[in-house]
Amino acid sequence: MALKNNDVLENLKEQLTKINADMTTLTNTRYKLMGAIEVLEQIESSKVEVEPTEETTEEITEEGEE
Repeated sequence: MALKNNDVLENLKEQLTKINADMTTLTNTRYKLMGAIEVLEQIESSKVEVEPTEETTEEITEEGEE
């Protein structure tokens, strides 16, 4: 059984349409992942651990006494 060029051409066009849709979905997912990673990296890098010092403790104590 020989394949007809029109059938093969139609099949290839359908495959290309599906692949293009898949690529769009994957590209959008990739951008979302990259954005989420960037936001989380910014959050992590902006975290500053503030360790209570004697000066900070004294100020809190003095305010509490008033």
